[in-house]
Amino acid sequence: MAAGIAAGAAARRWLDVVEVQGSSMAPALLPGDRIIVESRSYAQRAPRPGEVVLAVDPREPRRELIKRVAAVDAELGEVELLGDAPDESTDSREFGRVRVDAIRWRAALRYWPPARAGRL
Repeated sequence: MAAGIAAGAAARRWLDVVEVQGSSMAPALLPGDRIIVESRSYAQRAPRPGEVVLAVDPREPRRELIKRVAAVDAELGEVELLGDAPDESTDSREFGRVRVDAIRWRAALRYWPPARAGRL
């Protein structure tokens, strides 16, 4: 039993669950969708265009935003983050590019609702 608890604690460092709150990523992600995210530090690689990530909100550092990586500037260490629903999204079109280290998590898969479960 102790080994199971230790394994769970170790996994918690690099996996977490998140519930989508807004509609900025519709139709890919809808309010109420629940996703499993992987720590970017665990992945040990730069974000790639097309990936869905959670990043620190540059306007409010205690908040995280879920957005799609639109572009990566490896030379400057910056990424452009965009929502899939531009009219519903506050993203790099408003606050500009963000530092790569602002990205904390990469969305791995949706597990809820079951009818929409699968890799992102």
